[in-house]
Amino acid sequence: MRARCGQMEGIVIVMDVGPGVRAGVDNTFYKQAKECLQNILQRKVFADKCRDQVGIVLFGTDGTRNQLSNSDEYQHITVYRPISAVDWEMLESLANLPRGKESGDWVDALVVAMDLLHDPDQSRFSSKKIILITDFSGDFSDDQTSNIVSGLKDLNIELSVIGPEIGEDSDEDGASGGMKQSQQNWNGKMKTPVQLAAEALISNIVNEIDGIICSFEDAIPQLLFFQKKSANSANWNVTLDIGKNFQIPITGRIKVNKSTPTTWKKEYAHDETAQITPETSYHRNDDAQTLVNEDEVIGGYKYGTTLVPFSEEDEKMRYTPEGIRGLSVLGFTRSSNVSLQHRAGDQVMVITGREMDKDSDIALSSIIQGLLELDMVIVARKTYNRASKPQLGALYPDITKNYECLIWIPLPFQLSLKYFEFIVQYFYSTLNCKLCCQNKAINENFVDLALLCGEEEDEEEELEPTSVLNPQLQHFFNVLTHRALNKNKPLPAPAQHITAILQPPEMVVEGRDNVAATLASLFPIKKIEKKSKRNNENVFAAFDEPDQKKARTDGDTSVSVNDLTYGVVTHITSASPVTDFMALLRGEEPNFTLICGQMDSVIRQLVEGLGGTGVADAVIIGKVINCLKAYRQEATVIDPTTFNTFMHTLKDVVSVRSLMDLWTQIKEESLIL
Repeated sequence: MRARCGQMEGIVIVMDVGPGVRAGVDNTFYKQAKECLQNILQRKVFADKCRDQVGIVLFGTDGTRNQLSNSDEYQHITVYRPISAVDWEMLESLANLPRGKESGDWVDALVVAMDLLHDPDQSRFSSKKIILITDFSGDFSDDQTSNIVSGLKDLNIELSVIGPEIGEDSDEDGASGGMKQSQQNWNGKMKTPVQLAAEALISNIVNEIDGIICSFEDAIPQLLFFQKKSANSANWNVTLDIGKNFQIPITGRIKVNKSTPTTWKKEYAHDETAQITPETSYHRNDDAQTLVNEDEVIGGYKYGTTLVPFSEEDEKMRYTPEGIRGLSVLGFTRSSNVSLQHRAGDQVMVITGREMDKDSDIALSSIIQGLLELDMVIVARKTYNRASKPQLGALYPDITKNYECLIWIPLPFQLSLKYFEFIVQYFYSTLNCKLCCQNKAINENFVDLALLCGEEEDEEEELEPTSVLNPQLQHFFNVLTHRALNKNKPLPAPAQHITAILQPPEMVVEGRDNVAATLASLFPIKKIEKKSKRNNENVFAAFDEPDQKKARTDGDTSVSVNDLTYGVVTHITSASPVTDFMALLRGEEPNFTLICGQMDSVIRQLVEGLGGTGVADAVIIGKVINCLKAYRQEATVIDPTTFNTFMHTLKDVVSVRSLMDLWTQIKEESLIL
């Protein structure tokens, strides 16, 4: 299954399967070549918008199967897979890759590959490539060398050779003077005269046609990763509306977007003219995946944990605003009011003037420069098309030596903002004091070493966004391939080359290790025991007794009035929720989060019971108010986040069920965040 594309590359992989490539025990040349071949095919399967076709030619096979063979020529060369689109069947066929007992001629195999790529009218392929994988251990004939070189040039075929340890040789002036040969073979033995002669011949051919020679150490790491998805953005031609009477024609282009796996919702097989007919079926969420008739299914939405049905009648009554496609300015604000934490969404769009429209460029340029001078941003509403929901975002001015533009970034809703409280006063006072003394040492030992860009201008930047791959997608493709080829085996863990993406650069690790001891001594970490608040003191305790007399010896021997009349509490009940809540907090090593979860459940259970007689509702509301009072009082001391989160949930429940009496009393009691 492939995606549609206008370009098609023809590739023939020529691989040696003779006895010489298996003359080892552990990591043989044959094993590495097979891994390399599999990685090439996997990349083609998952390549985005690619119609490349691949063929496989094996030499060194026991039999012979190619169109050029006769009684004594092109023997032991097999066209294992003719040129076609890469599919799972081709990948599965690698499991049965033959291992020949005869030695094949790699020069003849190149000729067979060139014949497969023969395209007289130049209409089938936009480019052609041959990949030769061999250690050149077999015999060969060099009588066709000149014909091969001229044929590769005439047919515009690129040649890449993977396997031999051949590097570039440099002369005294530093210029590349050719190829130098390694005298040692991949299995640790010395290379034979045949191998040395073959490597010299292939080096001359590669130099003639400007090809590539690389070893497995260079090729496999590059082939392990799947290609990045192409990021060409279509132009979004709309107008920037400032009020009712002022409009500027603009063009928007997506600069940053969330990377997601390619959807195969609409794909086709080898027949590009085949009509795609989608089929939809509905199943229950049970072990048997029971099929449900379409007539018995209606739409719905999920509100929290509740499923809300949405029928066709509801769809007709739904209000759908007819948004105007474009960007509408809502106002201007200081850039300090829209800080980094307010930048939300998963997309960034660059806004420029409409192409071939000088008036729009001039108008937009004046706005961009004005925003930059006044240190302001635009708050705007973006409506991508009439069917999409409007989005609120900010337009930031950006001016470089090459262009001027506005950068649109979505803004969050109030409920999307999460506030966290930290004890920062002591930390910052201590930090400022110590940094004044150690600022120079920290800068030299840590900050400078942690820079991602080197001191030299020509040095590449580490973790450059356009070159870093998404480890999630890389692992997704690996898992998908594993499942397709090994249907009954468990899924593998992330490969080592994928987890390596998540590791910090070595230069940063080195800087961290050099200064770690200094930072640890400046800012020691101390474990703070979290103490729960006790409201009920021991009424029988003598406050003037020494502390050692109050110490507990064998467990908790203190006695209170509640302890004399109340049993052991293990969980919160709806009968006496406040008493149970306080009793659990007074226990040894209370888990505040777990206790609050029980209190949340009890309060929701009480709220669900509302809706009966007036007297019963009054009793339940009173109990809910008492629960919230105790909950809020303890959370204020220990962890306010739990109470604040629950109040948002409770407000949603009250709004859905229209329990206005309860919410009115909550506000009267000032049970706010």
